[in-house]
Amino acid sequence: MTAYTETPGRARAANLVLIEQSGAKHEIPQPSPGEGMAEAEHVMHDPALRLREVKVVTEHKAIARWKSSDLGWRRVA
Repeated sequence: MTAYTETPGRARAANLVLIEQSGAKHEIPQPSPGEGMAEAEHVMHDPALRLREVKVVTEHKAIARWKSSDLGWRRVA
């Protein structure tokens, strides 16, 4: 698995998309894709949140996506 790296000089916003077990979707603006990835790692390990999917989206394209399973989180894109 490769880590996402930002190109210097190209600051672009991203959204952290959280999808709950119930299907409710929340989009949280992030200042950069890198910060979105860091926040995604944080929310996936919060047991109080009942999430089934987490995505980092920039420019209408998912750059990373994880799904919850019985064995934990797995990256699917």
